[in-house]
Amino acid sequence: MSTVDSSIPKDNIKTYDYVVVGAGSAGAIVATRLSEDPDKEVLLLEAGPEDDSYWSKIPLGFAKILFIDKYMWRNHQTEPEPGLKNKQYPLMHGKLLGGSSAVNGLVHVRGTSFDYNSWEKDGAEGWGYKDVLPYFKKYERDHRGEDEYHGEDGPIGIEKARWQNPLADDFIDAAANTLNIPHNDDFNRPAIEGAGYWDLTTWNGRRSSTSETYIKPNRNRSNLHVLTEAYVTKVNFEGKTAVGVTYERDGEVYHARANRETILSGGALQTPQLLQLSGIGPADLLKEHGIDIVHDLEGVGENLVDHMQISRKYTTSSQHTLNKQVGNIFQQIKAGINYYLGPRNGPLTIGAALAGAFVKTRADVEAPDLQIHFLPYMPGDKGYDLANFSGFRLGMYQSRPVSRGRVRITSADPKDSPSILFNHLTEEEDVRTIMEGMKMAKRVVDSMPDKYNIKEIEPGADGDTDEGLLDYIRENGDTSFHFCGTARMGTDEMAVVDPQLRVRGVDKLRVIDASVMPTTSSGNINPAVLMIGEKGADLVKEQ
Repeated sequence: MSTVDSSIPKDNIKTYDYVVVGAGSAGAIVATRLSEDPDKEVLLLEAGPEDDSYWSKIPLGFAKILFIDKYMWRNHQTEPEPGLKNKQYPLMHGKLLGGSSAVNGLVHVRGTSFDYNSWEKDGAEGWGYKDVLPYFKKYERDHRGEDEYHGEDGPIGIEKARWQNPLADDFIDAAANTLNIPHNDDFNRPAIEGAGYWDLTTWNGRRSSTSETYIKPNRNRSNLHVLTEAYVTKVNFEGKTAVGVTYERDGEVYHARANRETILSGGALQTPQLLQLSGIGPADLLKEHGIDIVHDLEGVGENLVDHMQISRKYTTSSQHTLNKQVGNIFQQIKAGINYYLGPRNGPLTIGAALAGAFVKTRADVEAPDLQIHFLPYMPGDKGYDLANFSGFRLGMYQSRPVSRGRVRITSADPKDSPSILFNHLTEEEDVRTIMEGMKMAKRVVDSMPDKYNIKEIEPGADGDTDEGLLDYIRENGDTSFHFCGTARMGTDEMAVVDPQLRVRGVDKLRVIDASVMPTTSSGNINPAVLMIGEKGADLVKEQ
């Protein structure tokens, strides 16, 4: 096991070369890569516990662990969302080693080359597709093996969905035929338009999180110090130079000094909050809460981006749904035997979605602007259970939403949740895209074989008019938990970090997490965050 600094006297300052705050998708990678140099001492601080849950290892276990408070941030929710009828909703995300990589829905989609070339065009020099592709390949152990677009020697396992069945096959065929898109067996190449089964971040049917694949194999390094349940409350400065952090553990206050750099990897909600609490952010906001200004940086907490998701819901007579496959104790035992003793190709190996499609909602967009998910189950009233009938959903979100929100502290107390507003569906382009997506999904399902006896539950007749459909979307839309953008990189005045991920206006402080993304990637963002961790670690090493 790694060195655990629980014996540090509270009146002492322990010194390291690097202090990394947050052991999630990016932070675990950064700390592990920096500790590859045995002469560098690296401290990795994580507010949550060890990744010791049974449910974080089984792919379908995400549906359980999301409801276990020990492993999740529960103190965040949105402000009333004006585009969603002033609805507020919780923003749970991973609070454990591995962060959201240990609890997410596992779908592995990098996004389009257009996404990353747009980053570079907007000022993120060195982050174009050709620049980031080697880092995607670096973390991958892809089931296809090594080729121009995939890696085979990296820590993170990438597999094709292992449970493939006739209902999903017919969804894929219907999407391809109805929407006039190709069948696609690899969404992680530059051309992602098409329908097919998703890749998942699993290997041999087990979740491939950063805690399992980066931290766990390297915890015997004497220079990698991993400290869990350590809540960082402030970045410490001498003038405008970051010199480490203050954190709390077991009711005591400690200080960790970083001789080389302090690196924030707390995610798109916590990172801007910590920057603001530490005196980096909009001057008026900091003054309002009595915080001494280290550097007036207007963009901290702005540019919050997320994928707003919505679904069409159906009943079916098909036996190829989770409701039918694991809906009672006997089926669960059978699925468990398959998973532990059999070929691991059953329903326990799926993530949040089994298959899906990328499609253009209009001809003049440069890259697909809608992602559709085939989710082969209907949840029950508790959220983590299953309905007592066979059903499925077609979920979707706009790939590159225009709406932008913000994260702002509400007090000088680090334990108080910040004010979070996404502004979902406040831009007309976003409304138009998701409306067209819902209509596309209906056409796809209407073309599936009659033998499945498919009947729509929602929106049903309420969605027969544009007015009724939009009302349903605003009533039922919420987050995909793809938070990003709140410390975006660039060269303009609203950029928080430069293309080397250094916080502008101060020294020895970087942000390496989803916060730095100028815009969201098309699709599930975790692969982009893994890439940012790998590339960010190299940028630190180059310094």
